[in-house]
Formats: sequence, structure tokens, C-alpha cells
Amino acid sequence: MSEKISNAVPEPVRDPKIKVYELRDVVEEPRIDAIVGGRLQDEIMRKVAEIAERVAREQFPAIAERIIREEIENLKKSADESP
Repeated sequence: MSEKISNAVPEPVRDPKIKVYELRDVVEEPRIDAIVGGRLQDEIMRKVAEIAERVAREQFPAIAERIIREEIENLKKSADESP
């Protein structure tokens, strides 16, 4: 039981053909023209509005259809139950 425990960390093995990306390589830099002159908030608000509109256009029709179908079913049930 006299095995020697090594604290040395082996070097990671990687394929030299594969490019390693650093975080700074994949994160987009903020647009300087949006920051200059205090327009950053305007740019953020424009992007938020754009995204919110896109989500609304994609999601609202399906939600509205589901609600309308449920209400039609409720009206049918209440019509069948009334004498």
C-alpha cells in the first residue's frame, strides 16, 4: 500500500485541429454608436419592443384559438344542460 499519490494535474488532451474559442471570441461587443450620446437605453427599448412584438405575433393566435374553442365547448355544454 505504498502507492504514491501525485498532485500533478495532467495536461488536457485536445485535438490540435480543433479550434478552441475563448469567451471573448463568441460574445458580441456592444455597438459603440448605440452607447455614444446616451442612446443605449433607446437601443435596448427598441430591441425589447421588437422581440415582444415577434413573440406576440407567434403566440397570440394559438392562445386565442384555444380560448375560443374552450368557450364554444362551454356554451355547447350549457345549452345542452338547460331545458
